[in-house]
This record gives sequence, C-alpha cells and structure tokens, in this order.
Amino acid sequence: MVISRRLAPDAAIGIFLHAVAASLLLALLFVAGAHAQAALDVKTVHDRLEGQRAVVDSVEGGLGRDGLRSQDLDELRGRLDPVRSDLTAAIALLEPMLADLNHRIQELGPKPAADAPPENASITTQRDELTAQASEVEGLTKQVRLLNSRGDQLSDRITSRRRALFTDQLLARSYSILNPELWLASASALAMEARGIRYLLSDWQAYASSRVPLWGQLLLALGVVGIGVLATMLRRLLARPLRRLKREIGEEPLPRLKACTASMLTGIVGVVPAILAVFAAIALLDGFDVLPPRMLEVMQGVLLAVSVVSAGRGMLLAALAPDEPWRRAVPLSDEVATLLYRHIVTGVWLLGLAAFLGNLHRALVTPVALTVTTNALLALGLAAIAISTVRALAAGDEPATEEAAAGSDKPEGALAAASATALQWARFPFWVLNFVVLGALLAGYVSLASYLATRSLLAVVFALFVYVLLALINAFFIEGIAQGHKARMAARTLGVRPASLELIAVLVAGVLKVVVVVFAVVIVVGTWGTSTADLRDVVSRVTFGFTIGTSTVTIGDILYAVLFLVAGIVIARAIQRWFSVAILPRTAFDPGLQNSIATIIGYVISLAVIAMAMGQIGLNLQNIALVAGALSVGIGFGLQSIVSNFVSGLILLAERPIRVGDTISVKGEEGYVRRISVRATEIETFDRAAVLIPNSDLITGLVKNYTHANTTGRIILQINVAYDADAEEVRDLLIGCACDHPQVLRSPPPRVFLAKFGDSYLQFELRCVVANVDYALTVKSDLHFAVLDRMKQARIGIPFTPWNIYRGGSLDAPDPTAGEDG
Repeated sequence: MVISRRLAPDAAIGIFLHAVAASLLLALLFVAGAHAQAALDVKTVHDRLEGQRAVVDSVEGGLGRDGLRSQDLDELRGRLDPVRSDLTAAIALLEPMLADLNHRIQELGPKPAADAPPENASITTQRDELTAQASEVEGLTKQVRLLNSRGDQLSDRITSRRRALFTDQLLARSYSILNPELWLASASALAMEARGIRYLLSDWQAYASSRVPLWGQLLLALGVVGIGVLATMLRRLLARPLRRLKREIGEEPLPRLKACTASMLTGIVGVVPAILAVFAAIALLDGFDVLPPRMLEVMQGVLLAVSVVSAGRGMLLAALAPDEPWRRAVPLSDEVATLLYRHIVTGVWLLGLAAFLGNLHRALVTPVALTVTTNALLALGLAAIAISTVRALAAGDEPATEEAAAGSDKPEGALAAASATALQWARFPFWVLNFVVLGALLAGYVSLASYLATRSLLAVVFALFVYVLLALINAFFIEGIAQGHKARMAARTLGVRPASLELIAVLVAGVLKVVVVVFAVVIVVGTWGTSTADLRDVVSRVTFGFTIGTSTVTIGDILYAVLFLVAGIVIARAIQRWFSVAILPRTAFDPGLQNSIATIIGYVISLAVIAMAMGQIGLNLQNIALVAGALSVGIGFGLQSIVSNFVSGLILLAERPIRVGDTISVKGEEGYVRRISVRATEIETFDRAAVLIPNSDLITGLVKNYTHANTTGRIILQINVAYDADAEEVRDLLIGCACDHPQVLRSPPPRVFLAKFGDSYLQFELRCVVANVDYALTVKSDLHFAVLDRMKQARIGIPFTPWNIYRGGSLDAPDPTAGEDG
C-alpha cells in the first residue's frame, strides 16, 4: 500500500498520542504477565533441551565418520546452526532471569541466626520460593551453557575438517603435464563427453517437448531473444550519460570525482546487462519447466561464465579505460593501459571458459582426467598470458626511459615513464609465481597450479578496480564533502563546524576503504575451504558475544559502552561548564576555589560515567581494585618515580596547564612543547634541540607558560638619551614607533616610563604587548631599528659611554681617542 499524500498535523498528533497510549497499555500488560511468561519460557527451554541435545549428539556422531565430503559437512552445519541459535537465545533469556532472582534474594537478606529474633513467615516463604526458582533456573542455565559449548566445539571441528579437506584437494598430486597418460585419458574422456553432450541435448529436446508444445518452445525462444534485446537497450540507456559527457568535454581530462564516477558507471554498464539477461533467460526457461536437472546445472555454468567475463571486463574497463583516457583514474599511459587491458581480458575469457567447462564436466560426470586437463590448460594459459604481459611491459620500458631522459615536456611521455617505473616492482613476483605454477604443473600438483594462476588473475583485476573505488571514496568524501564551498554549505546545513565535517568525512572514508580492501582480499585469497555458514558463524560470535574469562563481551555492548562514555563525558563537561559559568560566579567563593570546585565536579561525574561504561561491558571493578592493590606492592619497591611521572602525565593531559604548541620555560630551558606523553614532555628549544622534561617536574616545579591563556606577551625596550633631550618628544617618538608596528596591540596601549636618572643619561622604558609572543624578539629588534632611525632624524643624542658627554645633543661628537684634529 502506498500513501500518496501527507497526514495533516492534527492527524499526526492524534496518531502519536494513540501510539503513546497503546505503548503504556502494552507496558502494563507486560508487567502484569511477566512472571507467567517467564515461567512459560523456562518450561519451553526445558522441554526443548532434550531434543537439542539429541541433535548435537547426532551431529557429533556424524562428524566422527571418515570420508566426509564438503556436502556432508554442509548438511551437518545446517542441522547444528539452528540448535546453536536456539541455545544462544535461551542463554540470553535465562541469565537476566537468574540475575533478577539472585538480586531479589539479596534484597530479602540472609536467614536470621539461631539466636536472632524470628522473621516474618511470609518473608521466609518468599525467600524459599525464590531460592528454589533460582536453583532451578541456575541448573537449567548450566545445562544450556554446556550444550552450547559443545555446539561451538562441533562448529569449530566442522570448519577444521572443511579446511583440511580443501587443503588435501589443493595439494593432491594427480598427473604431470609431461605424463602421456594424462593426454591419452583426456582424449578418450573427450570423446565420452561429446557423446554425453549429444545425449544431453536430445534429452533436453525430449524433456521440453513433453512439457511445452512446439509453438510454446518458439515463443520461449522469442522471449529469450527479447531478453537479449532488452539487455542491449539497457546497456545503451546506461551508457547514454557517458556518451553525452564525452561529447561535452572532448578529450580533456575530467576532475577526479567526475572521472571516478564515469569509470564506475562504465563498469556497471559492462557488468549488469549481460548478467541480468542470462539470469532472466534461465529463469524464464526454468519457470516453464523446460530445463531438466542436468541442463539446469549446465545453464548455471553458463551464468557463472558470463558473470566472470562480464564482471572482469567491466572492472577492467572501469580501471584502465583503454579507449577513454579522459576518465582514467589509474595513473597509467595509454600504451600501458591498452596492453594490460588486452592481456588481462584474454585471461578473464579463459577463466570464464574454464568455469563453464567445470560445470559441464560435473553435469556430465566425465572422468577425472578431463577435469585435470582443463585445470592444467587453464593454468598454462594464464601463465603464458602473465609471461607475455611482463615481457611486453619490459619491452616498453626502453622507449619510456629514453623519452624521460630526453626531458620531454609532453604529459604523455611523463605519464608513460611514471607508469613504466610504477610497474617495475611487479615483474619479479610475477616471474616467481609463473615459475611456481609451471613447477607445480610439471610435478603433478595441477590443483595448486590452477589455484595460484586464477588467484593471481583475480588479484590483478581486483587491485585495479579497488584503486578506482578508493579514488572514488577519497574524491567524494574528502575532496567533494570535506573541502571547498560545498563543504561550508553542508556544514552550515548540518549545524557543525567545517573542521568537524571534514573529520567525519575522513573517518567515514577510512571505514569504507577498510571494508573495500577486506572484501577484495577475501575474494582474491579465498576462504580456504571455509563456507558461507562458517563465515556467518564467525561474524555471529563476534557480534553476539565472545567470552574473556568469566565475562561475555559483545560488539553491541562495546558500542553501547563507547556511546555511553562519549555522551557521559559530554554531559559531564556541560555540567562542569554550567557550574563554572552560571552557578559558582554567583557565590562568594574566590575565583581559585570556584575553579577547583568546578574541576572536582567534572572529575567526579567523569569517573562515574567511566565506571558505568565499564559495567556495560561486564568489567568487574572489584577485580580492577585487586589488580591495583597488587601493583601497589611493586610501586612501593622502587617504582615511585615512574608512577609519579605517569600520574603527572595524566594530570597534564586532563587539566591541560601545558598544551602542545605552548611556549614555556622550565629549569632553565625555554622552547615549544612538541609532545606530552605519560612519562615525559618533549620541548623543542629555540636552538632546535629536543629536551625531555619529566612530567613530575612540570607538576611540582616552577613553570612559566607564555601562551597558556593567549599568545600575547609584553616586551620592554630600555632607551638612554642625553640630559638635554626633550623628554616629551622622546616619549611621543617611542609611542609612535610602537603604534606603527603591526604586531603591537593597541589594547592595552603602549606605555613609556622615565625609569632612571643615570650619571650621564636619562633611561626611558617602552613597554608594549605583542600579538604573538613567538615574534617578541623580532618585534623588539624592529622597534630598536625604528627608534634608532627616528632619533637620528630628530637629532636626539644617545650617550654610548658614561664619560662621552657631548654638547648640543649631536650624534657627530668627536671621538676622544682621535686627538685634537679628530
């Protein structure tokens, strides 16, 4: 049902109120029937336990048989998994129930002593009933846990057997490619398979004729042709935006985001239509029941082959773009991209053909020799393609190197040289891999050779496609969302700072890239015989809980604890700020006491939040206290300084009296704070030397922080002038020099003081505040230059020795060491 119009506000409010009333009613009914429902659930768990134990016993017996195949292991897994799911649900039901009963028993308290006054009979009766219920639930819980543990162990054994079976098949030694018996047996098997194909086609014709008349078969054939036509139209429809974009830009390279988007659209165009067409055609024929079982298996092989070829070709078109360099995301030259595409697509076609032949061999039950020959030819073909590709890349290195050495300014030449250099590292591993494949074929390990060859091809294809995916993720989240005008608009729309939006985009991009890489690695490397059920079992164990000691930790509990911790810390900071801004300033406490109270409030709330968050994941604070007590013994034997520095580091990180980037002076060392660790703080001096200061010295010693509250700082200039100089003029001159400098603040304004009457001079002090204390020395030097220049212009004398007193305030006084004529 589709609702085509929005509800009116009054109707929406009415629905909301009805929902609230219904929720309250359901809550009351739940509370009223909780006890009966709990008893029913316990009874249900108890009744099902014997049947579940019988299933586990039968699976354990079946797993003990020899000669189990992969299908047999799948059947055992299919019987075991529902039981394990029911047992997990039963544990989730019984454990809270047992905890609730124990808590209620504790609330009633222990039985009174023999010499104590008797308690109320109803309390005694209720305690006995609760104790009996708790004993029953506890016994049932232990049985369920034990059976669930057996199920987990059997699941692990099934996975181990499957991996051992896969390893045995992979390392099984059959025929060497030099053994004539392989080719003779394959020739005879090939003739048998040809007869089997004729029988299969005739059987298909007879089966279809018995189900659908001739005119119906013709209609089905026309339907298959129509599906092909629709797939072609879909392909053209999906490719229309690409053609329009290519006409608009010509051959100019696209921006990274548009190029990656166009590449992904090209990949979709190459993958989706063909696979959908084959799948729809098989579904159409199977829907009218014209496919016998063996023919359906062959058609599934056709679908697999088409999927392999279409997916591989589409990913290569998206990554390499051999005929469309304007959208190529992988930094390769046209020649290298075309070369790689031609060779790798040939390997993909060979892999698709091998996949179809494998299904055909299984459907026709051909001899093993033909299957071995098919795998051997596949490995040989892929090895030949790899060798040809590596040799072609090596042959193309010389022109690219010569063009780069000649200093060509063409982008094509530089890109060719860069791509040739980037692919050099891959040659030696591929040569080694090819030799291993050929050696395995010669030694008779055909399955191993086929596995290595196919996985190498998949690794190359997925590596190229993953590069495009990662480039698209970076372009969309980092370049498209986190930067530029769109980022600022999105930040204003969401109500966050641009820096926060950029951080979120980077985190999301990182998570997506990790998922893409892990998914690609799993596909390329394979599961080593592990089935989908095994992977689902691993995910469920991680998601729904794993046991550490006596505590069961789940991903949900961890995420909830992290969210609770983050929200609690934010609330603690908000409460602390509210106290420090709105409450404490209205009291009669001095500012220092107000700051201490606000800090203590923040610490208390933060510790409470941390304790509750630890409780969410099942950590016992009593155990932590025991560990802390054990550590205190070691601390008393000589770890005082280490612990003191550690605690001091925590204080520095929490209170932040010193932050990274601050300019401080401590113990005669002055410089920038570069790093604060839990043991020492690294300071970079103005001489670019790194000094490590123990954190305890920063907490207990005297530290001067020039930039704790802000970056401003005061500088003092001492200027000596002759006694006959005009003091008012000197003051105005000094203030003018200070006000003209851009780094000197106007508030507070520069001040000039007559500081001292010297023997032969007047000493003035210019005191001003600079905007950044890091430039204090530079500003002081600039002011010295400016004062010297202006005093020369004003012909104000500057006595340079106490006995050098010259008349008239002239700066051209004679040198007393130069004689009468000087």
